[in-house]
Amino acid sequence: MKTLRIKFPHNEEQELEFGKPVVLLGANGAGKTRFSIKIEELNDPTFNNWNAQESVLIHRISAQKSLSIQESISILDHESSVRSFFIGDANQYATKSGNRFGSNPATFLLDDFNKALSLLFSEENKELQLAHQRDKEAIKENSTRPEPITTVVEKATEIWNELLPHRKIDLTGNGVHVNYESQRYHGKEMSDGERVMLYMICQVLVQRPNTLLIVDEPELHIHKSIVDKLWTRLESERNDCVFMYITHDLNFALSRNEAKILWVKSYSGTDWEYEFLDSADYEDIPEDLLYEIIGTRQKVLFVEGTKNSYDHYLYQEIYKDKGYHVIPCGGCQEVIRLVKAKRTYEKLNAINVYGIVDRDFRTEDEISALRGDGIYCLDVAEVENLFVVPELLDIMETALACNPGAAQQAKDFIGNLFSQNKDNQVALALAQEMKHQLSLFELGKQKLTPKEIKDKIDLKYSEQNISTFLTEKQAIFDGADTTEKILAVFNFKDMSKKVGEKFGIKGRDYPQRVLNLLRSKRSEKEAILEALGKYTPELP
Repeated sequence: MKTLRIKFPHNEEQELEFGKPVVLLGANGAGKTRFSIKIEELNDPTFNNWNAQESVLIHRISAQKSLSIQESISILDHESSVRSFFIGDANQYATKSGNRFGSNPATFLLDDFNKALSLLFSEENKELQLAHQRDKEAIKENSTRPEPITTVVEKATEIWNELLPHRKIDLTGNGVHVNYESQRYHGKEMSDGERVMLYMICQVLVQRPNTLLIVDEPELHIHKSIVDKLWTRLESERNDCVFMYITHDLNFALSRNEAKILWVKSYSGTDWEYEFLDSADYEDIPEDLLYEIIGTRQKVLFVEGTKNSYDHYLYQEIYKDKGYHVIPCGGCQEVIRLVKAKRTYEKLNAINVYGIVDRDFRTEDEISALRGDGIYCLDVAEVENLFVVPELLDIMETALACNPGAAQQAKDFIGNLFSQNKDNQVALALAQEMKHQLSLFELGKQKLTPKEIKDKIDLKYSEQNISTFLTEKQAIFDGADTTEKILAVFNFKDMSKKVGEKFGIKGRDYPQRVLNLLRSKRSEKEAILEALGKYTPELP
């Protein structure tokens, strides 16, 4: 496998494989852009020294860039076009740092679109001249004439038209135009998305072989339906280069199959803490979650639910101002598994990860054991119950301008619903207890016959023991004589939607109304957070 040897901070060197992009991830403020500048500085002597010779080709495309296209593109001689584009000026004394990046490579507004177009057209002129020369020589020698070439401009046109077939680009005559239906417009009138797509195509196609191409925010301004296809196509076209992407877009990061992950953890102002990761070494954590947790500076909180579920939105509002990045993981078992899995990976020790799960029918021993692993239970049976805790019902009566007594009607409804379902709830709680006891059941190490095993099970689940379990569960539910106590043990899906009807609104609208108030700047927001704080765990 062909590789490119690249220097990194701390005197580290890495062999980067062609055809295997590098994805650079890290939280905001971790110094990712400055890290990429350091890579350029360490490997390219021309970065600061006009008199040096390039040893490793590095080209960095800044996220801060101008996308303006001039009315007409000036075409320089090929050598001047190359220096102007890659160094920033055709002047022999120019340096990349001073001329390409205005002596401020981290924040300078890169203005090289027209230079990229100029080099693209200059490359085509050179290709056509060489092709013409070969053709003339073949005719002169009476040999087989060479096949027509595909120029770099034709490749750019082909890539564009593959991705945007309804908007044909025309790069003939050293100009930029787009034909859409019966309209024709100049490149300077293209949308931001169109211009950045052409910009990236030009940037990649004019690269020299064996270049490390660093792209900061490759997804910027490009429609999500196109960005993956664009970079896959460009990587395929330039498989003689190594691509390094700096991105916050997890979907884009995941789309770079087999990518090498470079995790920039922190930046002190002079130095970085960073590490190369192989997602295959973290098989217990899904790749998308791995990328998400290393891409945040906040503590991570795994919760039940999905990205679009009410419980996810509710947890976000409760914990976002407490420094937590909330990630939904599906069911409670997945939350538990992921929190425990993360703790087994030493390289992730710098990231604090916790979990919150529904209380369900868990015993105090189970709750305590989970807490020891960094997993906390709500003080209500399930997260949906948070929408109907008594304090919140009182707030919503006023916020929704309901008739006096609406909150009490909702509380009475919860009590009646609980009474109707109590026997079923006791049975469910008993079943959960039996499962828990079975998880603690041990046969020992000695060899046992089937009868001996059955005798042990019969002893564990004797009629007396089951009766004791049942009595304990019955007492818990019989003791639930207030709304607060009921919600601590009552598992009933869609309760919040049913309660909404007592406030004169469609049931499904009630949870959304609560979330809307939490997202607003109204006075009720703080009152709601205070009410919910009584039932949600205080995390480290």
